[in-house]
This record gives sequence, structure tokens and C-alpha cells, in this order.
Amino acid sequence: MKLLEGEYAVRVVNFPGDVLGCVKLTRDGSDFPNIYINDQLSPSAKREAFAHEMHHLEHDDFYNQRTIEEVEDQ
Repeated sequence: MKLLEGEYAVRVVNFPGDVLGCVKLTRDGSDFPNIYINDQLSPSAKREAFAHEMHHLEHDDFYNQRTIEEVEDQ
């Protein structure tokens, strides 16, 4: 999935300390993906978490047959 700036929303939210970030897609794909980043992270850790979540989107990790463990091991 090739995303352009503005084709996703980034939200900084209060997560438990061990959650760095996540992506939420709509079931029917009618809306842009939402990238959630933990507000407790340092600025550099927030950038790293954002890059990690973008990697999932750019590599279509939500639409392949690999397990979450396989995806996260990359």
C-alpha cells in the first residue's frame, strides 16, 4: 500500500507503558488508517514507533497470511 501524507491519521494517546503503537483499519477500507502512538514515549521513540507502524502499512501486513509473530519478527 503506497500511502501519501494525509492518507493516514496519527494520534498520540495514553497507552500502557509496554505498548509502543498500533494501527487501526476500518473493516471496509472506507477510511484512512489510524496510527496510534504512545504519548509516554520520548520524541525519538515516537518517531521509531511511527516508522514501525508505517512499515506494516507499506508492506500490507494486514492483508497477508503471515501470523503476527512472523510479521513482528521482521
